[in-house]
Amino acid sequence: MTRLLIVLHIYYHEQVDYFISKLRNINGCEWDLTVTYSSKNENTVRKILDLKPDAEFIHVENHGYDVWPFIKAIQTKDIDNYDFIMKLHTKNIENFKWKINGLKLVGESWRNLLVDAMLRSSEQFSTCLNKFAEHPETGMICSYELCVMPSYKYQEDTDMLLKEGKRIGIMDARQMFCAGTMFITRPECLKKIREASFDSTSWFSSNQSHSMATLAHVYERLFGAAVADAGYTLTGVPSDIKTYKALRRHRLISPVLKGIFSINYIEGGRKCLTILGMKFPL
Repeated sequence: MTRLLIVLHIYYHEQVDYFISKLRNINGCEWDLTVTYSSKNENTVRKILDLKPDAEFIHVENHGYDVWPFIKAIQTKDIDNYDFIMKLHTKNIENFKWKINGLKLVGESWRNLLVDAMLRSSEQFSTCLNKFAEHPETGMICSYELCVMPSYKYQEDTDMLLKEGKRIGIMDARQMFCAGTMFITRPECLKKIREASFDSTSWFSSNQSHSMATLAHVYERLFGAAVADAGYTLTGVPSDIKTYKALRRHRLISPVLKGIFSINYIEGGRKCLTILGMKFPL
């Protein structure tokens, strides 16, 4: 029987009911639940235990967003006892607006796309497990709509990424990753991150670039790079058919428009003007 470890970080306790409803879609495997939190809420604990009486709770410092709690959890657990690890976390949805892959994400939409890729329904969850079985080269599954490549927009952020990747033994850190860090992965893909060492101040918010990137944002990208480093591929699965089709249209049209006229960032953080296929560094 397939064994799955789920690590759920809870910061926004009002979202617990949402995640419980999604976790009920897990089927066809044995699964354990580890919940990380920085502030304890007895109502949250009761609801989680009603769902999963053997759930484990780990208190973590309020640093590193959802990334450090996940790393601390996998460093605490013997993840080699599992076939797959799922990472979930509550997400700020109040007055939220962002744009990723040409998609306008408002309110809870980013969170929902991340979660629904894996847990929209019991059938969706089974589809994800089947993909691992049918495609042994797949090391991580996440939302197709939120698969992105690291940008060259801020060179200081790129330098942080490459430096930290090299420190933990990931030499090619510029790989596809999941924007939002919710995914299912094989434990082999987490080996170098799990074995990495951090000092007591690594995750403080002061450890950031001038463009506000933090070590947590670096590891958001390194989760994807670690998959390639372990010899696997990252696979995106559609979270929502309407959003998926919109993104497919964007990815077909965008290269054409960029070839006609666009301003993009290239290696070194420099801007590049493209006019009718000709590139002019700015």
